[in-house]
Amino acid sequence: MKKSNNLFTDNNEIEIEGIDSWLITYSDMITIILCFFILFFYYSEGQVSILSEVKDSLSTKVESLQKENKELKQDNEKLSSVLFDIKNIEEDLKTSNNDFVKKLKEKNMLDNIELKETKKGLLIRFKDNVLFTSASANISDFGLEILKEIGKDLNKINNKILVEGHTDNIPINSLKYSSNWELSSARAINVVNFLSKELDIDSSRFSVSGYGSTTPIADNKTKDGRAKNRRIEIVILNK
Repeated sequence: MKKSNNLFTDNNEIEIEGIDSWLITYSDMITIILCFFILFFYYSEGQVSILSEVKDSLSTKVESLQKENKELKQDNEKLSSVLFDIKNIEEDLKTSNNDFVKKLKEKNMLDNIELKETKKGLLIRFKDNVLFTSASANISDFGLEILKEIGKDLNKINNKILVEGHTDNIPINSLKYSSNWELSSARAINVVNFLSKELDIDSSRFSVSGYGSTTPIADNKTKDGRAKNRRIEIVILNK
């Protein structure tokens, strides 16, 4: 029987074929693992980059908000100081050298105004006799002087301003005003017109309201209470 020139037996050939198949499978597995790590590295790099961008963006936002909050806190704390050089309203009002305050002291009118910090902002409350004569919406000469002084102070800042008119509960029925609603509104409007038109304060900063007798701060049953309820309130709003 003639021997085969093949150095390998059939069994060996089969064995070699088995080895070749295993190597192919092994190389495929290595390739897949390599692809997996490449993809993992790629997406990991992307995630790190995205997270870094988010972190930088959030840090900028936080710093901006902290700065804004600090500025707002300073604005709210210093409104009375910036406007009237008054750090403590109760202690410093009577000793302030602000022209507005000095003008009131000259006419013994300081007790007829009230400065008060509120949630909305700095409230300046005038009894009606500071700015107006009885049952009239025409600003008195002294009222004009006072508003000129306060106008100088309002131009130091750019905060929004509310001007509100209030009356007592005694009905009014004059030729010009048929109700307290009309009188309180007309007074507030005249104050804003003077401040904006005569003193060049930006009119877009103002809001006007007339409440009539609906929001008393004292008892309308007494003369003193009614005098307190007849008032103009200027509120410099917090930012």
